[in-house]
Amino acid sequence: MIAFTAIRYPTMAESRMNEPIKQAEFEAFYVQTARVLHGYLVRLSRDSAIADEILQEAYMRMISAPWIEDKGRRAYLYQTATNILRDRWRKQKRERENWEQNKPPEQFLPDFELPIDMASVLERLSAQDRAVLWLAHVEQLSHREIGGILRLKEKSVKVILFRAREKAKDLLQAAGWGLAHEE
Repeated sequence: MIAFTAIRYPTMAESRMNEPIKQAEFEAFYVQTARVLHGYLVRLSRDSAIADEILQEAYMRMISAPWIEDKGRRAYLYQTATNILRDRWRKQKRERENWEQNKPPEQFLPDFELPIDMASVLERLSAQDRAVLWLAHVEQLSHREIGGILRLKEKSVKVILFRAREKAKDLLQAAGWGLAHEE
């Protein structure tokens, strides 16, 4: 004897469960919620750039998620954004704790004694001077590339770099460092 079971047809909501959200529907939802959600994230994170990143990731997760009913989308979005922010905070806390446990000794010096702490010399330069020196000498970027990063004209970068080198040289000499070719 063959047993027949009743065929159950999915409801409209259930049939859309695996459907991605339609573009027009998403755009309307985005326009309606993005500004308010961004404000919420800025208040929580106290950083507009972090809020921007989290906002983008939350919407990307919403797009990737199975279909969500209209009344549940906003809650899903806020919950997702809040969880992303919490995960970020946890990660930063772990990294900070890891750094505290594994940080190098305060007075790290190589085998020879240095009469000067380079960090303290560089700290006496302006943030722009430090940035230009770093990008030019450590990252070995061209004047044009540095200008693009710092939003300066190429000629301005040349002048700032020259002056920053002179300031660093003066600070090093004042701290007791002579230049090798001057000896």
